[in-house]
Amino acid sequence: HLSSHILHSIFWTNLTNKANLPKGDLLKRIEKDFGSFENFRSYFIASATAVEASGWGILAYEPLGDKLVILQAEKHNNLSQWTSIPLLVVDVWEHAYYLNYQNKRKDYVEAFFKIINWDEVSRRYSQAKK
Repeated sequence: HLSSHILHSIFWTNLTNKANLPKGDLLKRIEKDFGSFENFRSYFIASATAVEASGWGILAYEPLGDKLVILQAEKHNNLSQWTSIPLLVVDVWEHAYYLNYQNKRKDYVEAFFKIINWDEVSRRYSQAKK
């Protein structure tokens, strides 16, 4: 259950009560690896929405390729690439959104983008690059 603990610990720090956007080195890397922030946002939402059953959508830094990647983790660890360092994670298990969004996972993931703590994601990115 270690991966569950790790992903939940990251998830809670990825949240904030103020709207903000990525900036600095993280934004430059997003634009380099995905073409634009909007492209990244679309890819991330599509990937997280399409996770089979319950799981996670993940933006991770892949040190071997020196790039950002979007991953899906079914049931915490199935389909995971643990050579990557998670930077931003969204819990897409139904317990995370069912009361407010019922079966509208995409609406939940889109709303998640309004409360991402990009300062924390940037901090994690800087740490991962070391």
